[in-house]
Amino acid sequence: MAARKSSYRPRTRNAVILVDYTNVFGVISERIDNDQPDAVVLDLVTSLKRHVSEHLNLRPVRTLAFANLPPGTMRGHRATGAWLAQGIEPHLCYARSRDEAAAIELAMEAMKLSAEMGPGTAFVVLSGNQWFVPLVQRLFRSGHFVLMATLESPSAQDDLPADCQDLYLSADFLLGGPGRKLDLASDQDEDSEGESQRPTETVAITDTAVLKTLGIIESYFGQYEEIYLTPLLRKLSEIIDDPDEEPKVLINDLEQVGAVWLEKRRGFPHNYTVLLMNMEHPDVAEIKESSLTDSDEYASYDDDQEDQSEANDDYYDDSDGNYDDDDDEYPSD
Repeated sequence: MAARKSSYRPRTRNAVILVDYTNVFGVISERIDNDQPDAVVLDLVTSLKRHVSEHLNLRPVRTLAFANLPPGTMRGHRATGAWLAQGIEPHLCYARSRDEAAAIELAMEAMKLSAEMGPGTAFVVLSGNQWFVPLVQRLFRSGHFVLMATLESPSAQDDLPADCQDLYLSADFLLGGPGRKLDLASDQDEDSEGESQRPTETVAITDTAVLKTLGIIESYFGQYEEIYLTPLLRKLSEIIDDPDEEPKVLINDLEQVGAVWLEKRRGFPHNYTVLLMNMEHPDVAEIKESSLTDSDEYASYDDDQEDQSEANDDYYDDSDGNYDDDDDEYPSD
């Protein structure tokens, strides 16, 4: 099924990314066996920028990193070279590593930028285990789109005020991917978000409805590496008018033949599920090749394209088919 061309594009909002570098560095250093935690932090920042750009339709225009620089040392000056090479603006505070100087500087700079750039600018804050609740509330009440990404997220919904619960994202999955996963949160179960479930065997698709479903996924979501399950199921329900064809069952059939697979992601207050397409499956490869031939780029959403651009809401909404670790409704093998 060829990808459909669409002239519609959602409005892209500028975003400022603020990194509590001292805190992120500390959490990563404690959680992983790696002699280069600085490099891991930079990987995390790069993944976060890609995530907000591709999945939240935000355009990162500035990335600022805030860190404590111990008095009497030059180490911080050398470390900032790698930041500058990646377009990250260094903000160094002369304070001991355990002081909250960097976090305070981050909050002050965020409020300054909020006043200068106006409510049209989005704010993405990255921290290890600092939640920045007052800052998140203030930015949100000022009309900004806000995403607070942390490596150690609140464990219960009532840990946060009600007005900002949906603004938090567990960011540890940004360090992972197929074949690579760093479990940073201390309260994670071993089998949650484990190794990639990429299919090892593939079978040609013979069912017309299942093949059509694969074409719909490519047509509307083919530009995304990871596809949020909730908007996907919603779109399939809108397009498929046969009452005998249940979207959940069709997705399960695609899993059975190895064309796609599902992976769980940790979020707050709910986990969520993403679908990934197996590029090694012959039918997936054929549809991808057909799409590239018929269009210069993968099709975006049509009049409902905002479903994926509003993925910030779908992170935390399990009511429409986004299944957490305890959900038994999705068809199993």
